[in-house]
Amino acid sequence: MNRKTHMTIIVSIMAIFFAIGFVVKNTVGGILFDISVLEYLHRDVNTSILKLTKFVSLIGSGKFLLPVIGIIVFFLLLKKKYYVSKLLLASTVGSYAINFILKMIFQRTRPLEFFRVNQKGFSFPSGHSMVTMSLYLMIAYILTRNERNMRKKRIIYGMSIIFVLLMGFSRIYLGVHWPTDVVGGYLVGYVVYYASTKIIEEND
Repeated sequence: MNRKTHMTIIVSIMAIFFAIGFVVKNTVGGILFDISVLEYLHRDVNTSILKLTKFVSLIGSGKFLLPVIGIIVFFLLLKKKYYVSKLLLASTVGSYAINFILKMIFQRTRPLEFFRVNQKGFSFPSGHSMVTMSLYLMIAYILTRNERNMRKKRIIYGMSIIFVLLMGFSRIYLGVHWPTDVVGGYLVGYVVYYASTKIIEEND
């Protein structure tokens, strides 16, 4: 796709995000498919799935991700990938900062009646979904940017996408986010990822 097509997609993504955002702004209930999805997933509690989703959410939290990113940045610096390492760190910290700002703007109440674990703060957009979308796609990009084997490239991106989707599911299953929070997180996370890759390419 050319640059104009890419920009059209990004603008469309952000338009969808803000359309959802302003509908849910300062609200305490669900919209669209929120209630039906949560009610379906919360009819019965599967202990194994509950344990899995708690674990997935843990490794998508800042307490886990920030140290991991620190290690990745350290090894990138050892390989003298200075610009990529700085951008990876900046995009990760930036994702958390952007998510905090957006939550403060929209101030959507979490689906309290569906909570399976305690969670503080506002709901939209999902921070776990947003950060994992930008971060894991960014890692996949870094690992494959010079890879000529398309099969290997697809596998790495595929694994990243599977984990991102699993993260979103975990937040909904645990009842700490409305499904539209996760959609919103994915949308902004992709934009952060796209912007980061373009910065790398333009400064390579």
